[in-house]
Amino acid sequence: MTYVRWFGILMAIVLVTLQDGFPDQSTRFRAWLMTGILAIGSFGIWGASGRTPNTRAHERLGLASFIFDAAVIMGFVWVFAFESPYVSWALLFLIPMEGALRYRMTGAFLGAAGVAVFFVAQTMNVAAIKDSAFDITTYIFVVGMSVLIAGITGSMANQWRAQSVALERQSIKLAEVDQLKDRFLAITSHEIRGPLTAIIAGVDTVRKRYQSLTPEQHDRLLEMVASQGHQLARLVDDLQITSQIQSNQLALHPNWTDLERTIDQALEAAASKRRHHQLEVFVEPMECQVDASRIGQIVRNLVENAYKYTPDRTRVSVTAKRISGGIEIEVTDHGTGIPAEKRDKLFEAFTRIEETTAGQEGVGLGLYVVSQLVAAMKGRIDIASSSRGTSFTIALPCETRIMPVEGHHLGLVRDAERSARG
Repeated sequence: MTYVRWFGILMAIVLVTLQDGFPDQSTRFRAWLMTGILAIGSFGIWGASGRTPNTRAHERLGLASFIFDAAVIMGFVWVFAFESPYVSWALLFLIPMEGALRYRMTGAFLGAAGVAVFFVAQTMNVAAIKDSAFDITTYIFVVGMSVLIAGITGSMANQWRAQSVALERQSIKLAEVDQLKDRFLAITSHEIRGPLTAIIAGVDTVRKRYQSLTPEQHDRLLEMVASQGHQLARLVDDLQITSQIQSNQLALHPNWTDLERTIDQALEAAASKRRHHQLEVFVEPMECQVDASRIGQIVRNLVENAYKYTPDRTRVSVTAKRISGGIEIEVTDHGTGIPAEKRDKLFEAFTRIEETTAGQEGVGLGLYVVSQLVAAMKGRIDIASSSRGTSFTIALPCETRIMPVEGHHLGLVRDAERSARG
């Protein structure tokens, strides 16, 4: 709008200078006065625009500029009422156009409304100068054209705004994806390299020194290779689920499932992350219609997260029970808790809370996978954390039925039992 005002000042100077049909000197003076007001106001707005401290002040300056421009245009139209009326009409159409540029459809129609109100007085002024009646036809034409221009320019401004917002969101999303890719490559390559190095070293040792190794050494090396292989398999599972989630291809296959057996299998899968934690398991005997593999992944990731992010020899408990309309699974630890400033990003992909970890391994997909699986099952996940520990509570809607208590265990899972399970 600054350049438009400069152009307006130039045209006003040329028009007033070349105009030799002023009815009197006072009218000529008013024309030069309006030109001076336009020039001074334009310089003032230009100078103030460079000193606006914040967005709020910039918005106030924009509103003041719009009011100033409309007042100056109406002033020129009023001064040149003695001239051919078509000159005045052309200037008034600038008001809804500027309103559209500044405030889209709302501003366009506010500008048109201002033209409609002003042109009542302007038409009466022209009638007095020409000693004629109120020209209703001209009034309707000018106001109608203002409304038409307001509708066209307002609609275009709305479309431009929508496209601008869409492009801005797309740009932000692309930047986030690019950052996510960099984090993925950096973290994943590091996490894959460790197990691969251990597996290659173990296999090479067995292959090259097979005759000199004792049976116990063989077993330890093979156990290490198997453990690292399982860790890689879990990483691949999380990456595969993440890929399916991102491409909206995650499939669920609910069946009647023994919940306690499913949780036991998940705890066995997470056992390699357990150091000397005291594990307590309380599962209500029941069957539920869920995707057993997905439930297992949820429990495994939450328990592994508890093992990794809590000090050694602290208690981790897993409970599961029936609730109205489904099941509730809770994993609680007695660590140092999650910092409040970290909780907002807790369920983002490739996020690790390094400040509170006892061990910092992992790519940061565990809780992200949990949150996405819970969402896919139309469930809810709640978190409570303090300096005394953290609790993740998951509620999943599903059909359930009670199972006999025989053959099911509730209580403490000791280290010896964990070792017996392998």
